Amino acid sequence: MSLTLSSTQARVVASLVEKSITTPQYYPLTTNALLAACNQKSARNPHLNLTEGEVGGALNQLEELRLVKRDNQGSRAQRWRHQFQHELLLKPPVMAVLAALILRGPQTLAELRAHAAPMEGPDDTAGVLAALEDLADRATPLAGQMPRQMGQSALRYTQLICPETAESTAEDADYSAASHSNQTSSSASSGLTARIEALEARVAELESRLSQDTSGT
Repeated sequence: MSLTLSSTQARVVASLVEKSITTPQYYPLTTNALLAACNQKSARNPHLNLTEGEVGGALNQLEELRLVKRDNQGSRAQRWRHQFQHELLLKPPVMAVLAALILRGPQTLAELRAHAAPMEGPDDTAGVLAALEDLADRATPLAGQMPRQMGQSALRYTQLICPETAESTAEDADYSAASHSNQTSSSASSGLTARIEALEARVAELESRLSQDTSGT
């Protein structure tokens, strides 16, 4: 299934995936509960401030894509379930890794293992790699490896289901790396300038003493 989602659609469906596993007692979710899940300040990157209308619109669009469905059993309030796993043919550990990438942005293997764990993700790094290979080995890849940034020792991986989010997080990483490089260069330059000034002051002091000794003789 070839699929491209907006940042709001991706956040909505990934939040449904997360809550279906981490808080099954409250699942399926009402629109208000889902709104709170989407706008969480923890376990989210980037932080969003979606409105109820935006979440509702995304749900309607996702329903047309068969990625979510309505569930009104035993409740007056409209509730929603995801069909992410079924429609994309995802095994549970693979779905957990993809949801973690959508919710938290680019991550290393170690970060992915830790963040996917609450959603019943892989137990070890080998399992995370296997999940990433599953997501990448598709007609339309759902995840991939990011170019190594300056100063990074570990590779990072990103989701590809929402290009606008993937691009913005990559730009943020480039800016962060450039900023770090500039700060390092500025610090080194400042240190060199201070050393030169200290040496110049020392030379001036020595020249002054030498001049005084010469005058005395």
